[in-house]
Amino acid sequence: MVRLVLNAKQPMFVAWGRDLNFIYNDDYAPIFGHRHPSALGKPFAEAWSDIWSQIEPIVIQTLSGEANFHDSLLIPMKRLGYADEAWFTFSYNPVHGEDGAVAGLLCVATETTRQVLAERSLKAGVDYFQSMADEAPAMMWITDPSGYCTYLNRRWYEFTGQTEEEALGLGWTKATHPDDQQRATDVFVAANAAQASFYVEYRLRRADGVYRLAIDKAEPRFGANGEYLGYIGSVFDIGEREEFEEALRESEENYRYAAELNPQTAWTAAADGQLDRVAERWRDWTGGSGLGASWGEAIHPDDLQPSIAAWTKSVTTGEPYDIEHRVRMVSGDYRWMHSRAYPRRDERGQIVRWYGTTEDVHERRLGEEHLQLLINELNHRVKNSLATVQAIAAQTFKTAETFEQSKRDFSGRLVSLAQAHDVLTETNWSGAAMREIVDRTVGPHGGSSGSRFHLQGPDVVLDPKSALAMSMALHELCTNAVKYGSLSVEAGHVEVTWRAIPSMNGLMLSVVWREVGGPVVTMPTRRGFGSRLIERGLALELGGEVRIAYDPAGVVCTIDAPLNKGI
Repeated sequence: MVRLVLNAKQPMFVAWGRDLNFIYNDDYAPIFGHRHPSALGKPFAEAWSDIWSQIEPIVIQTLSGEANFHDSLLIPMKRLGYADEAWFTFSYNPVHGEDGAVAGLLCVATETTRQVLAERSLKAGVDYFQSMADEAPAMMWITDPSGYCTYLNRRWYEFTGQTEEEALGLGWTKATHPDDQQRATDVFVAANAAQASFYVEYRLRRADGVYRLAIDKAEPRFGANGEYLGYIGSVFDIGEREEFEEALRESEENYRYAAELNPQTAWTAAADGQLDRVAERWRDWTGGSGLGASWGEAIHPDDLQPSIAAWTKSVTTGEPYDIEHRVRMVSGDYRWMHSRAYPRRDERGQIVRWYGTTEDVHERRLGEEHLQLLINELNHRVKNSLATVQAIAAQTFKTAETFEQSKRDFSGRLVSLAQAHDVLTETNWSGAAMREIVDRTVGPHGGSSGSRFHLQGPDVVLDPKSALAMSMALHELCTNAVKYGSLSVEAGHVEVTWRAIPSMNGLMLSVVWREVGGPVVTMPTRRGFGSRLIERGLALELGGEVRIAYDPAGVVCTIDAPLNKGI
């Protein structure tokens, strides 16, 4: 038995005799530490006095004839002169003497301290990554090589309302819209088989049952030897463009996958603000590393100082970093980016690291700028409209014979102005067709049936300014025709014709308003606001000439203007 122990290539000892004297081999000696070699021959209880209270029940069990096995048992000891935690996998086996009675025990042992600590460190790393991923602003997920989803962060469960049992594996597809589910599954399975980048858009069910359009993007992971490890991916709710507010966190190898393969550019910085890690996507965008303070080399000159000032303030005060700035791409073009970062603090509240992301928001910024232009244009048009209304009111109430008449005239002119605005609004204020302007203006006076108005002319488009002026002038002509002209009698009607006439300066628009079948026309004794609006205002707006002839057979209004002003 002793020869077996001494020649073994695994830590072994035998405790023999009434005092269980210790005999051990060379491979067991490191376990004793500073007690070797003085422990040779000593009784078990003396050799391992610091752990005897823990080991004694196991020894008693073994001496009773019962072998036992222990896997990675924690045994605190002082083998190096100080308290130390150690783990051992060992078996105690009873050894019988010549008389058949148990005379000692044989131990085969392996110290597993390094293995246990390594497993704990790995688990801590995984827990650390999951903790950071749970705080990320995006929904994140990880799969194994088969495509089985092994992890979804807290954001996924909060957004969809799924449980782990419902979501893992391919259960996440159940949260997609029924019409999108098969397509999303097919795209994912095909990409996983090809070990290629994954991208799909689908409608994702929110916890309240509402479906939201989402983008699901992922990149394949590969090990050190090139073996396929599965995907790490992110899901983005693009229904309202809720932009992400902090970077993905670092966690050993998992951080590398999250930082390098995530669709945003993730980066970290030391407490002093110097960037020490930037995702490769930054180099793809700008051609530079972005490390240290070199990120500033890609910032637009007009945005560089505000960006530095904001970052310096954040590093100094610990406030979150949040700024939008233009970044120069490899192509030389600038794109709007949204950069954000948040600090991580130690237990004393001191900043130890910054985690940040930079996201491409170029399309959103262009949309916002376009919206501002529309708002400015709307303000301009509203002001012009108010000025027009003010002028109409001033002239109407100034020249009217009675208050009731002025109210009717003012109301009619506002309706005409509103109708012209309706026509322009339908074309987004790009212009209005001449026929549409005439139809809308004469319609209230019987124009829609065609019995009282005869309209003829080609398709001609007037610009917004000319369209408003033409509509107001036609309204005044209609009003006068109803009061005094051909529309004041049952048999009367109006002919409105227009045409495009070539000239040395381009096409000219010629419009003729002719009243037929009305009372005999006489020259008016005074010129009202309506006449002045037609002859002066319309001519000024169109840049042409307007003439009103009071022919006894009916009023004739002729309008000649450059057509290129209205196209």
